[in-house]
Amino acid sequence: MKETLGARVRERRLKLGMSVQELAKKAEVSASYIYAIESGVRGSHIEKLTRIAHSLETTVTELWPSDY
Repeated sequence: MKETLGARVRERRLKLGMSVQELAKKAEVSASYIYAIESGVRGSHIEKLTRIAHSLETTVTELWPSDY
């Protein structure tokens, strides 16, 4: 599940042409946090995931793996 979430975050970020640093700043989290999510090392707390989704102009539902 973490890998799918990370892949979706990365895909959306790249689609918007954002760097990890830009997303981190906009979502008010560290760049290392974004790297950890995208690499599947960690999941995300719902509050932070909501900020990330908002920063990516999408919803948590779009990022969340449907097989969970």
